[in-house]
Amino acid sequence: MTEILETPKLVTVFGASGFVGRHVVRALARRGYRVRAAVRRPDLAGHLQPLGNVGQIQAVQANLRVRWSVDRAVEGADHVINLV
Repeated sequence: MTEILETPKLVTVFGASGFVGRHVVRALARRGYRVRAAVRRPDLAGHLQPLGNVGQIQAVQANLRVRWSVDRAVEGADHVINLV
């Protein structure tokens, strides 16, 4: 019998690079979620990568004042957390 492996759920977290955000990202990663960290400056969010396995946490640029960047950040997400 073939076992079907479920793809881990994707969670977009706005404000992921903040104090509370990094704890939320770590908790989600430990529970096996894939995390899309929506931040203003992805180049400054490198401290989030070691909180999960390789490829589990991805930083993307998003600005809550720019609708298309929010749409792009939440596209395909199973859950969204706003910490801004």
